[in-house]
Amino acid sequence: MFTEKLDISLLESLEENGLTESTELQHLCIPKIKSGRDLVCIAGDDTGKTTTIVISVFQKLKASLDDNPRAIIVVPDSDSANKIKEEFIRLGEYTDLRVYTACEDGKLNDQKDKIYMGSDVVIGTAKRLNQIYSLYGLNLSGVKLFAIDDADLVIKSINYSQIDRLAESLPKAQKVVFSSGLNDWIARFADEFMNVQEIIEFEEE
Repeated sequence: MFTEKLDISLLESLEENGLTESTELQHLCIPKIKSGRDLVCIAGDDTGKTTTIVISVFQKLKASLDDNPRAIIVVPDSDSANKIKEEFIRLGEYTDLRVYTACEDGKLNDQKDKIYMGSDVVIGTAKRLNQIYSLYGLNLSGVKLFAIDDADLVIKSINYSQIDRLAESLPKAQKVVFSSGLNDWIARFADEFMNVQEIIEFEEE
């Protein structure tokens, strides 16, 4: 049973979808994210990283509000974005959170229009998120949580400036980074943009 003091509706949704026991990673990380702490978590496959992000977003945002996004999740590619969106749909039947993706496989204007019509969670690549932010002045002032999934694939020299720009636009947002390994780019991001008190490392379960 999840013992991370989650909302009742969220707990019921997790149970209905067969998620009755939290992984070791979820047991430790969800309360830390819930408390508002910046966090770097290094873990392999099958440890529950992505679901931890989704659960934390549900717990933090709860329901739709206003028109501007309140959670940004950066991923390596469109496949990753779609998988996370599917997880939001699977676990979010009880909530009205509006979740959209923004990746290079879709039309920029279509993605921009959907986000501007009202969004709570935007999942996308660093490049496409920067395009929407730069070209259309996406309002990021309401973002509470800025998460990077598979950070070892996202944070690289070829797109570090894009990650920098997004992070610099979110000085008050909580920042959470999940990665399968720690590299110099992730360490630099943590030093410059995060209030990191610890780096948590897990083995595969």
